[in-house]
Amino acid sequence: MDTQKQTDILIVGAGIAGLVAAERAMKIFKKVCLVTSSKICSGASYFPLKATLGIQATKDKDDRNKYYEDITNMGKGVENPDLIKTYISNIKKDIYLLKKIGFKPWLRKDSRAACFAKYSRDVFLINNWNDARKKAKKIFRKNKRLKIFEESILLRIIKNGDKVAGAVFQNKDKLFFIKSKVIILATGGVAGNYKNSLYPKNINGVGNVAALDAGAVAQNMEFIQFIPAYLKPKYNVLFGEHTLKYCIGMYDIENKLLIDGIENENTKKLWIERSAYAPFSNDFESKEIDLKIPFEGVKLKYSKNLYKDKEEFYRVYLNWLKKDIGIDLLKDETIITHFAHSCNGGIKIDSNAFTGVKGLYAVGELSSAIEGANRLGGNSVGSALVFGNNAVKNAYKYIKNNNFDDFNNIKLNNIKKEFDNWVNEISKDDKENNLTRNEVLIKIRNLVSENLSVVRNKEKIETLLNELNNIRANYSIKENIKEGSIEVYLIIESVKIMALSMLEREESRGAHYRDDFKYSADKVYKLQVKRENNKIIINKIYN
Repeated sequence: MDTQKQTDILIVGAGIAGLVAAERAMKIFKKVCLVTSSKICSGASYFPLKATLGIQATKDKDDRNKYYEDITNMGKGVENPDLIKTYISNIKKDIYLLKKIGFKPWLRKDSRAACFAKYSRDVFLINNWNDARKKAKKIFRKNKRLKIFEESILLRIIKNGDKVAGAVFQNKDKLFFIKSKVIILATGGVAGNYKNSLYPKNINGVGNVAALDAGAVAQNMEFIQFIPAYLKPKYNVLFGEHTLKYCIGMYDIENKLLIDGIENENTKKLWIERSAYAPFSNDFESKEIDLKIPFEGVKLKYSKNLYKDKEEFYRVYLNWLKKDIGIDLLKDETIITHFAHSCNGGIKIDSNAFTGVKGLYAVGELSSAIEGANRLGGNSVGSALVFGNNAVKNAYKYIKNNNFDDFNNIKLNNIKKEFDNWVNEISKDDKENNLTRNEVLIKIRNLVSENLSVVRNKEKIETLLNELNNIRANYSIKENIKEGSIEVYLIIESVKIMALSMLEREESRGAHYRDDFKYSADKVYKLQVKRENNKIIINKIYN
């Protein structure tokens, strides 16, 4: 580590949450630094293989109580009420922030309720990812207040006493330190650690571990939503659940019937119910359909009436699927399975996205925002807008109202010494060095998909944890630092956090399903995660 840079505010992550925070920060801070592990505009919300992305917004004053009811109803007691109220009050006025980062949102015309919502309300849509990406690059690259570091991995947050003082990053084989009084993390969730996920693979939970090591707390890490997507004829394309209303049968890959479709009166109600929501949930009878979908996938057959439905939601999706992706659901043999999607849990924050660690904020799917056991459709991007905006405003107040007299005395040599001591500590368990970085990542993603997907149990989770120990015993952090071994260590720790949370929740609730604990417990609790001395600690907090 031989370079040090300084900024007024440091934003880590360049998806929608990070870009909103950066755009807001450029209005009030002289020096803004944006760091991303990939390129800008590469977060989960820029994932290109979907027709549109929706943002659910409060319709009017009369809708506030209904919206609160919708969110809490599906949160199943582990949601965050204060953040919900903040979101409901602010989302409508914050939609315009999408225009500030290159999108052109429009109001959907139909009255179809968003996924998991009982009541219909305003849903704004965005698409044209490539155009939005081009516009964003023009907006951000031309601003002289902003310094952008791409393909740089967050490794460690550095503190000066009880305040953040900056962070250490790695770009290829080089380490560098960015000094900052404020850090806004927008590094995304953990779903990139699954083999099958609707996420870029670089969104892998590294930010969660860095935040925990800085003293933050995580919660609800076991609640990951899984959505069906295509394995064939084109991999990683989002499946339109609304088409299930026209499904006439589900078959395994050997063409054996698994469950009858809508033409059977005994199963029709299951398909109608399942067509109304995208992610798997334990809270509906139609979970029977999801539980019959194996890792290798299923085939669906459709009624000819599918393409006769003129509702906007059908027309936009089916036209996009046929024109842009080349899939005709009546002509093509398609195979779908569950893909990891939204992460409902993350770093615990308040309504200003403050983590409890002075100077540290978390926004987007890195944070545990308004959702609980389930996430309503259209709330993910909306949360990024509201809490990204709030984080910047609160960060400005934090700097203005605090004393930083000793900030200029922070020396690079001291940072390097502290960082090296940490590396020595996390690498003390190094044994053999038989695996490459790529081999480790492939093994992890396969293990996570096989053991931590829709159906979980104690045996599967413990199998994963044991295999992670075997991987660690055959991969040296110290010998592979230039090849990115510290990031690999952080990925392993993020998977452990996820697995241990799933193991500790001995019930099924919302997006979390265990076939050895099929029912929800009577007492509602949250699992809060801390890290002390590089060890994971999970506490059960009852409501």
